[in-house]
Amino acid sequence: MARDPRHQRVYRIHFAALGWANQLGHSDFKGERLAHILVDENGVIPSAPNVSKALREAKALGLIGQDSKAACLVLPSHMFQKASVGGRTCSAHGITGRAAA
Repeated sequence: MARDPRHQRVYRIHFAALGWANQLGHSDFKGERLAHILVDENGVIPSAPNVSKALREAKALGLIGQDSKAACLVLPSHMFQKASVGGRTCSAHGITGRAAA
């Protein structure tokens, strides 16, 4: 659903946060990867300012955590808990090893 341009970009960001989340609820994207996921129906990759605007809107709606950024979307702990699937690190936020969410 994150890649589906029929959905509004703000919800696609939420879907990406859910779909790529590790055990910490972090979706650690490298470089322009998030922008490539948010490509529109014409194959146009959104600009960095457009991605930033959508991130601000998603934060305002509570769809992602306030510390989210294009490199890593973060789900609030009250929204996301994962027992044992995925990693417990986030290079974008400098979390390594057994750090708490």
